[in-house]
This record gives sequence, C-alpha cells and structure tokens, in this order.
Amino acid sequence: MSSSDVSSDNTSYTYTMCNGGDERSDSGLGFEPRMDEHDSQSSRPFYLQHGKLWGVASRALALGALGLVVWGVLFSVMGSDAGPGGQLFRMGVLFVVAHLAGCALRPSGLPPLLGMLLVGILLRNVGFLQLSDHFVPVAANLRKVALVVILIRAGLGLDPAALKRLSWVVLRLSLVPSVVEATVVAFMAHGLLGLPLLWGFLLGCVLAAVSPAVVIPCLCNLQDKGYGKRKGIPTLVMAAASIDDINAISAFGIVLGIIFSQGSQTMQILQGPLGLLIGLLLGVAAGLFLRYIPDKKDSQVVVLRTILLGSMGLLLVFGVDALGYTGAGPLGCIVAAFVASHGWTAQDSDGSQNSVSSGFVTLWVVFQPVLFGLIGTEINLSVLEAETVGLGIACLSLSLVMRMVSSAATVAGVGLNWKEKLFVAIAWFPKATVQAAIGPLALDAARGQPEAVEYASIVLTISVLAILITAPIGAVLITTLGPRLLQRERLDLPRTLANRTAVLVHKLLSKTTDPAVREELLHRKVQFTACGFFPLDFTLLYSIVGAVTTYLVILIQFQLSFSNIPNNSAVTSNNSVS
Repeated sequence: MSSSDVSSDNTSYTYTMCNGGDERSDSGLGFEPRMDEHDSQSSRPFYLQHGKLWGVASRALALGALGLVVWGVLFSVMGSDAGPGGQLFRMGVLFVVAHLAGCALRPSGLPPLLGMLLVGILLRNVGFLQLSDHFVPVAANLRKVALVVILIRAGLGLDPAALKRLSWVVLRLSLVPSVVEATVVAFMAHGLLGLPLLWGFLLGCVLAAVSPAVVIPCLCNLQDKGYGKRKGIPTLVMAAASIDDINAISAFGIVLGIIFSQGSQTMQILQGPLGLLIGLLLGVAAGLFLRYIPDKKDSQVVVLRTILLGSMGLLLVFGVDALGYTGAGPLGCIVAAFVASHGWTAQDSDGSQNSVSSGFVTLWVVFQPVLFGLIGTEINLSVLEAETVGLGIACLSLSLVMRMVSSAATVAGVGLNWKEKLFVAIAWFPKATVQAAIGPLALDAARGQPEAVEYASIVLTISVLAILITAPIGAVLITTLGPRLLQRERLDLPRTLANRTAVLVHKLLSKTTDPAVREELLHRKVQFTACGFFPLDFTLLYSIVGAVTTYLVILIQFQLSFSNIPNNSAVTSNNSVS
C-alpha cells in the first residue's frame, strides 16, 4: 500500500503518540487509558487485552522471559549468591510472590500493599528469607530507591493552589499530632510497660512518624480519581508526611543521644531544623534546574526529564543521608518534583508533565513489591512476647485515638466538613518505613548493657507491633473509606478533552513531517490505495462484483452456444444426404 494507507482505529500513529500515559479520570472518556496503580494496564501483569486470551499469554511470557534474563545476568555476575538458595535468588522470589499477592487482592478492593506486606512477613518468619549482614544494606538501599519513586510521584501530584492555601495547616499537621502521640506513648509506656520516662519518649518518637510508603500510594490513587482534590486533602496529607518524618527522626536522635550520651546534644537539637532547611533548599535548587533543562522543545524532553528527576531524587536521598541529616532527603525529593512539575505545567501545554508522572507510575509498579516485601521481612514475630504485646496494644490504641483526635482538631477552621476531617485523621496514623528503619537502632546502641537491652527490646517489640497493626488497617481504611468520606471532583470532561486535543494536534502538526499523519490530524479523508493505482473501498468491491457478473453472463452465453453446435451440424448433414 502507499504511504497514505493509514489506519484510523486506535492503533494509529497519532493515537500512539497521544497515548503518552496521561492520567485521566476513571469515567472512561478520552482517548488515553488510565495509568493509575489500580486501573492501568501496566500495573496488571496478566492484563487481558481486548478480551483475547493471547493478551494474557503474551504478557505472562514477556514477564517470565524478563525475569529469567535478569536472573541469568545476576547469576553470571554474582555466582552462588544469585543461584537457587542464594540470598539474591530468595529476594527475587520475594518480589515476584509479593507482586502476585498484590494482584490477587485487587479484585477484592483491598490495597495491593497489604498482600505484599503479608508475603514479606510470612517468608521471613517461616525461615525462607533471612538476610545476612552482607545483604542487609542491599535491602535497605532497595527500600530507599522504592521510596524515592513514590515520593517523586507524590511531588508531581501536589496541587500548588491547595498547598499555598493550606501551608500553615501542613506545618500544624506535621507537628501537633506527633507531639501528642509521643507524649501519650511516653507516659503510657512508663505506667504500663515499666519503661523509664526518657525511654518512653524514645518509643514515642519512634511511633510518632507516619509512613509515606503506606499513605502516599493510597492517596495518589484517590487523587487520580478526583476524591478530595478540590479541597486539596491529598496534597495536605502528602506534603505533611515528609515533614512529620523529619521531626520524628530528629527527636529520636536527640533522645537517643541523651540516653547514651552520643555526640553534642546542641548539634542534635539543631539537626532537625537544619535538616528541614537543607532538604528544602536542595529540593528547590534541583526543581529549578529541571524547569529549564532540558529545553521543552527537545524531542526527548519527557525521557530526559524522567531520568534526571529520578537521578536527582536518588542523589538527594542517599547524599543527604550520607551527610548525617536523615529525613531531609525525602523532603528534598518531594520539593524537587513539585517545583519542577509546577514549572513544566506553566511552560508546556502538551501534557509533558503528565507523561513524566506516568513514567514514575510505571516504575512504582516495579518497586512497590520491592518496598513492601522488604518492609515485611523486617517484622520478626519471634520477638513478640505475650505480655508485652497485650500491654503494647493498649498503649498503642490509646495513643492512636489521641493522635486521630488531635489530627482532626488540627485541620479545623480550613473549610473541611466532619467526613473530611475524619478522613485526615484516618490517613494520619499508618506506620511502617520509619519504624522499620529506626526501631532496631536503640537495641544496637544498647549492646553490652543488660538493663538498656531490656528496654530497647521493648521498644523494638512495640515498633514491630505498630507496623503489624497500623500499616494494613490504615491502608484498608484509606482505600475503602476515601470514596465515602471525600467529595469527588466533577470535571467538564468533554470540554477539557476537546481543549487538550486541539493543543496536541497543533503540537504534532508542528513536529511531524509524515504526510500520512498530517492528513489524519487535519481530518482529511483517509484513502487506502493499491500502490496508488486504484482506491481500496466499496467502489472497488462494486466493480469486482459487476465485472464477475458480466463475465459469468458471457461465459453462460458461450456455453449455451457451444451446446447447440452439434445439433445444428446433424441437421445440416441429414439435409445434404436427402
């Protein structure tokens, strides 16, 4: 066929270019498929495309082949560590099984991270995966990489108008509930568990931090569907989460230093404000750089922006952590993504920002089982003692109730109704990543001091208990109650899509030189031809049928004529004889 033979269905070149992963509402309108973590094709390993069984088989074969190739490379490089029974091989099994468990939970409406977390807990406690000292840092670094992906996704999803309007509320929400919970935990641990008051405050600092790894994915999913977006509730909670972690980690370092007299207490007290300032400044600098580099007219601008943003996020998290300001890196990561995204939205009108966001949505599909599977392996059920567990649940329950009450009171006076305040309170208590990271530190510092080891063991036990209870319950409550408690933003989808389509058509016309694409974009009549000799349409079919019919009639006439020739010849011969 000629170059003008362009398909007009959804597999056309224009559709492919327009289908850059822009996140749409789940109404089903528009020409792009959704790209959120529950509804996207990329987030389903065995997605049934167009109702065909081959979609299932091809996706399974592709993922299986990819897994075998990755394993083959690792085995070639790492040797026995990546072989069956090795640490890397067992970690790979954990990631695959965690991903499948998350997929199995999707039809039930439960968050996938719940299945991933439970798989990690199960494989750790049945003895399948016991990370040696050599691979503990590897697992910790993989968790950080996964955290960078979801933090960047959160930063790209922040609403500038809502953040400006709720800036003081963000600061209040990141501080007041944590202080209330830490104080309640300290006195409850002193009265129920027999911990000295200083150790009680240490436990309170561990439990006061909310988990971005649990909260942000659930909020991103709700925000993608329009829930709470008009009042900026997902933006409020996601922005406060990183600041809350910095406060809790800094307070933990201060109290731990006082207990064990580690380093200058003045510097430990200043570490929290310095961490906030460093994270904020580095994030703003990285975001401003990404606003203008690469140039928006670059043909590979989306790819370059995605790679640079991810690399800078990794540098912020790992680099600032190496400087000793733990917690400042995640804040810088969110700020960098937010500043860059805000600039891209102002500069571009072709959806480039959304295409970058969709890239991190796809990366999150890969790293979500890595993060929650490894978090699950941090939970050792053997350290849980019956008496400590019972008293710990009582302590945890009261502190969580007080945290939820203080959270709801903190957001009073900002135009939220009682349902939205209740949702903020529910979204503000899940715990996982911070507790898994700093819970064992007190026990490491207490080695060689029997009394301190006993207290530190209680701190670790309650930390494990907090993850075990709040992470799955919090994720389920946010996912299931969010649509019931939050108002859903109703967009004028036809007008929005029409405006965006006009911009996309203009951009594509200015960049493409393919005449076939230009004809399709300009809504000219698309014609299939046979190398330009004649058109392939219904007129051709009409001509074929007409020609066949005509020749059939001629053949029938010839056949009738030939059948009459012998009879005529016989009559002629008889006449001649007579």
